[in-house]
Amino acid sequence: MSGGVNAAAADILIPVQNRHASARMLLEGIYRYADFPFHIYVIDNNSADSAMDLGKIYTRDISVIRNRSDAGWRGAINQGIRLSRNPYIVFMSSAVEVARGWLANLIAFLDTHSRIGAVGPLSSNPDDRQCLSRVRSELVPSLPDFLTDDLHERNRILSYHYHRTGVLIPGALNFACVALKRRAVNEVGPLAAGVAKGQDAEDYCRRMREAGYVLGLALDTYILRHSDR
Repeated sequence: MSGGVNAAAADILIPVQNRHASARMLLEGIYRYADFPFHIYVIDNNSADSAMDLGKIYTRDISVIRNRSDAGWRGAINQGIRLSRNPYIVFMSSAVEVARGWLANLIAFLDTHSRIGAVGPLSSNPDDRQCLSRVRSELVPSLPDFLTDDLHERNRILSYHYHRTGVLIPGALNFACVALKRRAVNEVGPLAAGVAKGQDAEDYCRRMREAGYVLGLALDTYILRHSDR
């Protein structure tokens, strides 16, 4: 069942295939730490494990869509876009961990200007463009060099120094966790077929820029992004 429309809510799209443990960890984090109205769409790409049972475990603000074949990450996201209705959309990987305030912080910076089309968080993954150490080196030298590895403590420190602060970025965002305005998605369209595997984010961010939108990075929000498990 699809979620209803809320004038201030986000639809969180999570493609899943055979990663029950990480999907549960992400869902627990969303329910515990999202301080902004949301509806979750889990798009299950024909899982062989108990990921298909997530709809029996979680029943609040969630829709689980079970595909009989593997639609791929791109196909699952596009399926979620078609099903969802709220004014904000979040693409997420099940390999992500979040902390308190993550969703409200992303939306707050997304709403600071009408032409910001998408906003991402700082990330732990060194392969991400928004890896915290890379952002510190290339964009924001004042970002702290943490003495702790704790996800929640890192977010507390960032929130203290950069509450509801962000920067515009020249490149693409990683789509493991990204918040978008629905009107921007409506204008740009779905993720394009025929794009090389792993290039969806680059292609979509390029199309957003061509449509007149800019991209942002929330400096008060940090996620753990694990390798696909």
